[in-house]
Amino acid sequence: MKQVLEKLRDLGFEKPRAAVSLLALAFFGLLYLMVAFNGPPGWGPAFGGLSACYFTAFFALSCDWFWGRWFASGLGWSGMMVGIASLVMVGWHPVLALYGGLHAMIVGALMGTKMAARYDLQPGWRERFGMDEFGVLRLRKAVTRAAAALPSLILWALGPREGQGVTLLVAALGLTTLGMHAILRLRTWGLVALAGGAAAAAAVIAAPLYHVHGAAFLALPVAMVPTPGTLAAVSLVILAATLPFAGPAVRFLRGR
Repeated sequence: MKQVLEKLRDLGFEKPRAAVSLLALAFFGLLYLMVAFNGPPGWGPAFGGLSACYFTAFFALSCDWFWGRWFASGLGWSGMMVGIASLVMVGWHPVLALYGGLHAMIVGALMGTKMAARYDLQPGWRERFGMDEFGVLRLRKAVTRAAAALPSLILWALGPREGQGVTLLVAALGLTTLGMHAILRLRTWGLVALAGGAAAAAAVIAAPLYHVHGAAFLALPVAMVPTPGTLAAVSLVILAATLPFAGPAVRFLRGR
């Protein structure tokens, strides 16, 4: 198994593998865009937001932006875990298997040191921000984890809903998005925004849970339906995005 993993890390064919990921991202971007225009009333903003999320990953990856691989991998991990959890909860269904499989394909295609060299190890942005290998690793983990929480937050915050948790979820989505933008510019307040997003998502658990209209009709993966368990999981994922910087922040404060 160790030899297999080493071969996967050293696997070449960076351009074909990137193309495979781009195909999957474009598929979901176009699918969600069509549902946004042709779906039931009230679901347009939610699926429009999902489409924008996947198209952002598509353009970032195709333009070789240094954070493109991180963002796309985060979406891939999110969809893969949602697909697996849904299959476990409701049993085998080809649509759920396809959903999880395509996202797993994104994750697998973007793995490896040679793929990392194509994106996040580009010298230009590292010199501009003064990043070493440890700093790049921390930033990668933060962006990937925050991106993994975005699809669920978009559906829950922008879909048809009612209840006191709506405002908190909109706040969680806004803070998480702003936090990701800020940490990509190496702004310290981005970590505070991500922590606030995690807190807002967790606070919905204590609030009266709202009802998402039409979820059963749209056959959403069951793991994306807002429940205390899924809300807690997303909150922990956002919080985990801040952990790579927790140790350096504590050491900095102690040094002062």
